[in-house]
Amino acid sequence: MNSRFLYLLVFITGASIMELEMSASRLLAPYFGTSQLVWANLIGLILIGLSAGYWLGGKLADRYPRLEVLLGIVLFAGAYQALIPLFARPILKLMIGGWFGTPITVILLSFAAILLIFLPPTVALATASPYAIRLATRSVQTAGEVAGNLYAASTFGSIVGTFLPAFVTIPFLGTRWTLILFAGLQMAIALYGLRRGRLLTALLAVPLLGVLGAAGAEKPVPGLRFEGESFYQYVQVVEEKGTYYLVINEGGGIQSLYRPGAFFTDFYADNFTVLPFLVEARPEKILVIGSAGGTLFRLWDRLVGPVIPLEMEGIEIDPLVASLGPRYFGLRGDEAKVRIGDGRVVLAASGERYDLIVVDAYSNQLYIPFQLTTREFFMEAQAHLRPGGILALNVNAVDDQAPLLEAMKATLASVFPHTYVAKVRGPYNYLLVGAEDPVDLRGLAEEVKAMALSSPSEEMRSYAHELYQVALELEQAFTPYRDGKGLILTDDRAPVEYLTHAMIVKEAFKK
Repeated sequence: MNSRFLYLLVFITGASIMELEMSASRLLAPYFGTSQLVWANLIGLILIGLSAGYWLGGKLADRYPRLEVLLGIVLFAGAYQALIPLFARPILKLMIGGWFGTPITVILLSFAAILLIFLPPTVALATASPYAIRLATRSVQTAGEVAGNLYAASTFGSIVGTFLPAFVTIPFLGTRWTLILFAGLQMAIALYGLRRGRLLTALLAVPLLGVLGAAGAEKPVPGLRFEGESFYQYVQVVEEKGTYYLVINEGGGIQSLYRPGAFFTDFYADNFTVLPFLVEARPEKILVIGSAGGTLFRLWDRLVGPVIPLEMEGIEIDPLVASLGPRYFGLRGDEAKVRIGDGRVVLAASGERYDLIVVDAYSNQLYIPFQLTTREFFMEAQAHLRPGGILALNVNAVDDQAPLLEAMKATLASVFPHTYVAKVRGPYNYLLVGAEDPVDLRGLAEEVKAMALSSPSEEMRSYAHELYQVALELEQAFTPYRDGKGLILTDDRAPVEYLTHAMIVKEAFKK
C-alpha cells in the first residue's frame, strides 16, 4: 500500500475537521451568536465527535483492515458535508422559531443543531487517523514511527484547515462554498483511492458539488440592496418602504437606519443628535466607537454642524460595515475619519483627546463587547477626554432595573463622579452618561431650538421643532444615578453575556 496516499488522506481529513469547526461557527452565528456558550457547545461536541471517531476507527480498522472501508467512510463524510449548505439553514430557521436570544435557545438549540448538522461528518473524518495507522503498520518495531508520522500529517492538515478558511475561503468565497470545497476534497481523494489511477473518476464529483452549491444558495430577501460576508459577520442592507436598514446576521436588530429626505425615525439616534449640546464648552472633537453605517455622523453633520463645527472620528471593527455609509446611508464620505479596529485597542493606542466619546458597539446585535463595559475601559476613555468632556453609551435593556443596565451604571459611577441615565427612543435603548463635572440639562430644549432657528443652514432651521422635541425628551428623562447594587464589571469579571441572557429570558417569561 502506498504510504504517501495515506499521508495525503489524513492531511485532508485533518484539514476538513478544523474547516468544519470554522464553518460551523459562521453558519451558527446568524442564529445563535458567537457567545462563549455557543463556542463551548461547538468545541465540546467536536471533541466528542473526535473521541467517538477515534474509538470507532480503531474498532473498524481491526475488524475490517481494508482501505476500501476507510475510503467509504471518508466518501460519506464528504457527501454529508456537501449537503450541509442545502439543509442547514432551513433546519436552523425552523429550530430558532420565536426563541431567539434566550438562554434556552443559545444552550439547548445550538447544542441540538451542532449535534445534528456537524457531528456525523466529524465522527466519520476522525476515523481516518487510527484506521490509517492500522493499515500502514507493518511491524511492532515501526508502529510508533508510523503513528507519529500520520498524526503529524493530520495535525499539519488541521493547521491548514484552521487558517485557510479563516483568512481566505470564508472571506472571499463564503461559508457555503468553503464547505463544498472541502467536501469536494474528501470525495475526490476517496473516489481516487477506490478507483486508483483513474483521476477522472474523482472529477465526477465536481458537477454534483456545483449543483449543490447553487441549490444551497439563500433565497433573495425582499428589498435586499446589498449582502456580504466579512471576517466578523453576515451583512445585509435591506430597503423597506423607502427606509434603508443595516442588518447583521439574521436581522434581530438594526445597526444603522436611513430614510432619504428625513433625519428622525423614532430611533435612539434621534435623541443622540443633541449629545454635543451636553458639553458645557461647545465640543470640537467627537469620537464614536462602533460607528457602523455612520447614522450619528450624518445627524451631527447636518443638524449640529452648522452651529457647532465638529471634527468627528469613528472606530469600526468591520471594514465592510464602515464602507456602506456613503453607499446606502446618506453619508457624503467626508463627515468623519473612520479607523478600522477594535474600539478599545485603537483608543488605547491613540494620543487624541475628545470632548465627547460615544460608545455604540454591539457584537451579534445583542451583546456589548465585554471589554467595552469594564471599569478599566471607562478609565481608559476618561483619560482620552478633554476637561469638561463626557462619555456616553447606548445600552440595550428591557427596563431600568435590568441587571445589565444596573451593572453598567454602577461601573460607570465607579469611575466618573457624575453619572446619568435616560430612556431614549427605541424599545430597549438607554443612554448612560459619565462626566467629571455636573451635567445640567435644564433649558436644553429651548437652547437647542433657539440655536436651530438662528442657524445659517435652512435644513437645520426646518428641523428646529424636531430638534426641540428630541432635546425635550432627553431633558425630561435625564436622571442622576444614585448608588445601587449593580455589579462592578472588570476585565477579570464581566459576565455581560450572562446578564444579557438573564434579561432576555425574564422578558420572555413576562410575555
